[in-house]
Amino acid sequence: MNRAVPLLLAAALLGAAAGIGSPAFAQPTTSAVSTASKTKEPLTVVYWTARDCRWCTWWEGKLVGSGGEAKFLASPEGKAVRYVVVKKPLLAVPYQESDFNAETRWLWDRMQSSKTDGEGRIRGFPSFSLFEGKTLVAYALGEPDVDKKLLPAIRERM
Repeated sequence: MNRAVPLLLAAALLGAAAGIGSPAFAQPTTSAVSTASKTKEPLTVVYWTARDCRWCTWWEGKLVGSGGEAKFLASPEGKAVRYVVVKKPLLAVPYQESDFNAETRWLWDRMQSSKTDGEGRIRGFPSFSLFEGKTLVAYALGEPDVDKKLLPAIRERM
């Protein structure tokens, strides 16, 4: 049993170093993150939503819900980023070019390329992508991930 512990630890460390156990598209590339961090490019949070998404309505919390959006925007992290909303009409319909305005056009172009490389793919709603410049540095799915993934990623870059 004593021999098994060091072997398991070594296997876990090697697996983590190789990226085993996490999808490549969900993790930003280390070289891209370090390059973007050195240049101090602006931070942008993209909120991916749909008009008929009940959990998105809960996040927005205008009448009923958590009011997470207002809390986020009032927080130091929310004030440190540009917050962009990309809303499509229906969950069942893929994003269309018309869902993107001039400010968010680069996200449409990125979505088209994500169909082949997988990075930045939206995996559910509500979703949040943190970009440093145009480099994806964090992705959060749902309100619990905002606290676990999005806020810490913003704090690291503030």
